[in-house]
Amino acid sequence: MGKREYKKLSWIKFICFSVIGIFAFFINFDVPEYQIVLGRWEWGTVAAQSNVLVSHFTNFVKAALFTGNFPAMPMVVWGIGVYSIADLLFIRPDKFWHTTKVAAVFAVFKIIGFILLSFSVLWIYLGWNPAFMDWFFRPVVSLGGKSICLFIMNNILVTICISIPAASLFLPLLVDYGLVDFVGVLVRPVMRPVFRLPGRAAVIMVSAFLGNFSVGHIAVNDQYKTGRMTEREASAIATSFSTVSVGFLLVLANNTGLNERGYWNLYFWTAFLITLLVSLIGVRIYPLSRIKDDYYPSAVPQPERVIKDRILSVALTEALTAADSQESLGRRIGYIMKETLGVLGTVASGTAFFATAGVLLYTYTPLVRWIGFLFYPFMRLSIPSSEAVTASTGAAVSLIEVTIPALLVTVGEWSLRTRYMMAVIPVTSIIFLASFVPCLMATEIPVKFKDMLLIWLERMLLSVIITGLFAVVLFPA
Repeated sequence: MGKREYKKLSWIKFICFSVIGIFAFFINFDVPEYQIVLGRWEWGTVAAQSNVLVSHFTNFVKAALFTGNFPAMPMVVWGIGVYSIADLLFIRPDKFWHTTKVAAVFAVFKIIGFILLSFSVLWIYLGWNPAFMDWFFRPVVSLGGKSICLFIMNNILVTICISIPAASLFLPLLVDYGLVDFVGVLVRPVMRPVFRLPGRAAVIMVSAFLGNFSVGHIAVNDQYKTGRMTEREASAIATSFSTVSVGFLLVLANNTGLNERGYWNLYFWTAFLITLLVSLIGVRIYPLSRIKDDYYPSAVPQPERVIKDRILSVALTEALTAADSQESLGRRIGYIMKETLGVLGTVASGTAFFATAGVLLYTYTPLVRWIGFLFYPFMRLSIPSSEAVTASTGAAVSLIEVTIPALLVTVGEWSLRTRYMMAVIPVTSIIFLASFVPCLMATEIPVKFKDMLLIWLERMLLSVIITGLFAVVLFPA
């Protein structure tokens, strides 16, 4: 009798939290324009729009803390940067300085990024900047007359530092109470023949897509070290399925204008599908295809059992077990927000450096454009020549930081195809230097840096071709 009561509670948690999570991330609803007022304070105005709950919440916070009479977000971004430096120097110094040389180099980049953040805050609130930093605060024509400082702060950092926590706040409803486990079992018979990966890879993939690539890296590292995945499987999942989170997708959708045009669900699901299609090819070609199916040294191999019968029953059992064994929702939200703070620290300081570097390279040197010409012939299959050069440059600069390509189409008139391409290909190519690479290299998954660069190039070429086909179908000229 006790077992039946226990199972009833599990059903309630599984169904209710999953439905709320699905509603928060995937169901559009209209909200009229409104003004945020608190006593005498008239904060920002939120425009009328049709969007998902996570986006509505993001817009509310942005209006309350940035676009109105209380512009606190630059200081919040700087505070997150302070945490990242404390983490770097005092909280977890071994993780950054004593793992690999690449990790140490990226730690230096974060410090430079934090210095840029500090100068930005001084200029925004006090109107002061040192003379040698004039290049950072001078208006740039290619940025719509904004300075590099304001462009990066307003268009990237503020949006990221609101969108990612907003997504993380609702994330446990989707990830922790059985929905992902249920889906993972159902797709298990497909994962091995199609992607040459175990079914649990689907769980990690969805968790990373909804949470953050760091979630995927941490999960895969644990699976590899405990003998549940081989070296090839762990490497493939870490580089081909652990893409950026819903929070980043919201940033890309906002900066490319897809969100305000009502294309969020179309963008989200097609980006997810294209990621799978690119990965289907990527796991079958060098270098991923050549990695050995060896287990972690000293680990006892625990290959996934094959399920041929009663798949739905097994899926429900695993979902209900996950729902029952999980901590309370409040604790899970507290935990995920704490983990998000660590990710945001890396993003705030790392993005401040890499976005600045990317804008400088794009604005003042031909290097990014030259690399972009690798993708130009493939861009021309779906994008007119007048926009293909910019789109090709966006493909190249995505290696530095995932949000920069969207910025190239923030200012000016651009076709929906180009906007769509700039929002999708940074997601489907997956690998970028700002935070993905150092996060992966801090694990024990044996992926070489040169292999990551090659995988990025392969995935970007495939992404441009496949996304271009989707763009032609979805947005006819």
